[in-house]
Amino acid sequence: MISLDPDNSSLPKGSKMQIDFSKEEYSTFLEILEIATWVLLAHRTDEPENRKKYQDFEQKIFGYAEALDFGDLIMSDEELGKYFPTREHDENSPARPFIDEFEDETFWDELTDRLADRDMLRILGDKKILKMTPEERFMAHHDFEEKYEEEFEEHGIERLEIRD
Repeated sequence: MISLDPDNSSLPKGSKMQIDFSKEEYSTFLEILEIATWVLLAHRTDEPENRKKYQDFEQKIFGYAEALDFGDLIMSDEELGKYFPTREHDENSPARPFIDEFEDETFWDELTDRLADRDMLRILGDKKILKMTPEERFMAHHDFEEKYEEEFEEHGIERLEIRD
């Protein structure tokens, strides 16, 4: 077992817990952090303050990697004072297929939903939509979504165009 803080010395007494991980569990934890970090930061070019606590936590966990024989997955950049996943990790991460699946499903869901919203508003109009019950709105929206789901399932984005 691996203890991330075996002597309970890094925080004030009574304000933390000790977690014991096997090497396999630590590896799984790194994968979970990768997925979470992707959701939080993959689309960002800046480092927003409201995500700092998550980045700090990731750095703390990464800091144990070399001592736990995971130096092939996480490296330290002395100049920046930060830890980063290695190329080996980026290219062979078991988390990558989950991220890819999430992104793919999100893309199709969002595209379908937004086009259905647009068409529903264009065809039915705001006034008619506002008079609908929640159930009627849901069913109407579902009908518009269904059209796009069938289209994208059969043709992908092949027939999707922007007209002038």
